[in-house]
Amino acid sequence: MSGTDKSGKSNNSTAILSKGQHAARQSVITLACIGIAELTISLFTGSITLTADGIDSMADSMISFIVWFGILMVKKPRSRLFHFGYRKVEVLAAFIAAIIIIILGAFIAFHAFQTLYEPRTIHYPELTMITLVGAGSISLHRAFLIRKVAIESNLISLKLDARNSIKDGTSSFVGFASVFAATFFGFVFMDAIGGMIIAGYIFFMAYTAIKESALVLVDAVQNPQMTDNIKTIIIEKFKIKTSDIFLRPVGQEFNAEIHIILPNETRLDETSRLVKEISTIIKDELQLAHVVIVPEPEHQ
Repeated sequence: MSGTDKSGKSNNSTAILSKGQHAARQSVITLACIGIAELTISLFTGSITLTADGIDSMADSMISFIVWFGILMVKKPRSRLFHFGYRKVEVLAAFIAAIIIIILGAFIAFHAFQTLYEPRTIHYPELTMITLVGAGSISLHRAFLIRKVAIESNLISLKLDARNSIKDGTSSFVGFASVFAATFFGFVFMDAIGGMIIAGYIFFMAYTAIKESALVLVDAVQNPQMTDNIKTIIIEKFKIKTSDIFLRPVGQEFNAEIHIILPNETRLDETSRLVKEISTIIKDELQLAHVVIVPEPEHQ
């Protein structure tokens, strides 16, 4: 690969990360404003659903901040302490964010359960419903914009942020339906049910995020097809067999250690050339972060 190609690839990666960081920063501001508005209005209306949705939005804003910080760390170059860079920091950020979400979900569920046995009268229900619809519409609009950037960047933490925003938007509409039923059909318990449903949304999303990020943090590879692809590329382009292939996820990418089998009579200069060519091709075609080729003799 030429220096120009490498520079272009690096600049493209940096641009994608910058877009992800910008999306996360906008998400922080938007969700914080929604949460503050909902909590302020809930003080006058007394709706547990609106309170739950406001707390949920504030929590999501904090999650977006953690995601923003994680992406900021990904952009940092390698250091003497972190030889492989800071790519796993954004995965760790997603994991921490999911834990925080679970704690807040439990808080919302507890208060909703209390309200189920001690129903509250919702004051200004029309204002409550307008607030929930407005919050849901803004959240969903932001969510799909973030989701587009998340798919492009393939960042686990940004995908979590997108799912979180979608959850936040849909939970607002669920809250609207609950308040509507409580107001116009006399089902006063529906306000508490709405809070519980929002808590359920939170738990499900957090479970998915914890599972995905934890697997990356413990170096689990959820892409067994990649090993087969590496073997196929090497055998088809170089007519060389492989013995062991070790993959390690680093954020949204992989590091690979590939052991190739060479004839005993292969010269040192030829071995060096093959190692460089195989490393470059595998890295480019499969978009790997770092590739190490280990040559082994055919007969030991």
